[in-house]
Amino acid sequence: MFAMAGFGISVWAITIPFAKIRFGLDDGTLGLILFAGGLGGVLVFPLAGLAVARWGSRAALAGAGLATGLMLPWLTLAPSPLLFTALLFGYGALFGVLDISLQAQGAVVERLSGRLQMSGFHAWYSLGTLAVALASSMLLRLGIPHATGALLTAAAMLLLLTQVWRLIGKAGDPPAEGPHFSWPNRATLVLGLCCFTCFMTEGAATDWSTIFLRFSRGMPLAAATLGYAAFAVAMLAARLSGDAVAERLGQAWVMRAGSALGVLGFALIIFVPYGWAGVLGFGLVGLGTGNIVPLVFSAAARVPQMAAHHAVPAVVGLGYAGFLAGPVMIGLVAHHLGLGAALGVVAALLGIVFFLAEAVA
Repeated sequence: MFAMAGFGISVWAITIPFAKIRFGLDDGTLGLILFAGGLGGVLVFPLAGLAVARWGSRAALAGAGLATGLMLPWLTLAPSPLLFTALLFGYGALFGVLDISLQAQGAVVERLSGRLQMSGFHAWYSLGTLAVALASSMLLRLGIPHATGALLTAAAMLLLLTQVWRLIGKAGDPPAEGPHFSWPNRATLVLGLCCFTCFMTEGAATDWSTIFLRFSRGMPLAAATLGYAAFAVAMLAARLSGDAVAERLGQAWVMRAGSALGVLGFALIIFVPYGWAGVLGFGLVGLGTGNIVPLVFSAAARVPQMAAHHAVPAVVGLGYAGFLAGPVMIGLVAHHLGLGAALGVVAALLGIVFFLAEAVA
């Protein structure tokens, strides 16, 4: 199921530069359009938490996954910027429900197993994004339209969704006790800030890596997609070993080292004016930040004095606020100062996470 979600977000990422070219958008306008996707996700999070509490994470995941898969191909077929914006808003909302349901189901399995597993689950998410990124690059080189690739990806998502019955049902979810709404406490806000920064970082790679390498470094479009592929490969590598490393060296250590490596990757992207150096830099960003979000989500399910079905959506919701603010901020800064300066702002925010690492301990 995590791989299925990775399929969906990867097609979203690859659709962005095609929309920019097809509609003739500048960076500022594109950033405002991308705002719609994040806004849809942020607005739906309170409802997503209630849906998980009422029907269980498995049922919510099944419904959101089905709707997301059916909607995905339409993103590549929108005839106008306005309709593309509307579709992006709806897709962001559906994907938000899917994401909350996945994190809740992952937290249940991790709790029942008695050991860290969230990085491993997110490794499958990264594997999904990687598979679609590489397949899309190959299809583009063969001259196959991106819309056809999106349709094939949607079919794969729906095929994987037939296995949802194997997940843990509502009886295994934590009891939905307490009020229907709860304000985030201090621990949740700190975790949310870390999630906000990392989602903004991931959003920068997802939405802007291909655009940066294509338009700022002059790489061909088919090669420019390898920036996101490098990000996804490195993130996958980090997450495959993340649980074992965190149990051995400590979760706070992993978070500090990861944030420092991510800043180093952004420095390489911004200051070395060669396309393949940018590909390597995006890979370092993925390697560094790959385990931070899983550790934050795992910690969110253990927040004291707050029910998991409130804490997890709150943390993920603040993270999606980073996805929401990121495209707009990057687009507007890029419009006035250049895309490199905009990525520098993201790197500076990522540096803050270094000093908040104890939040996941």
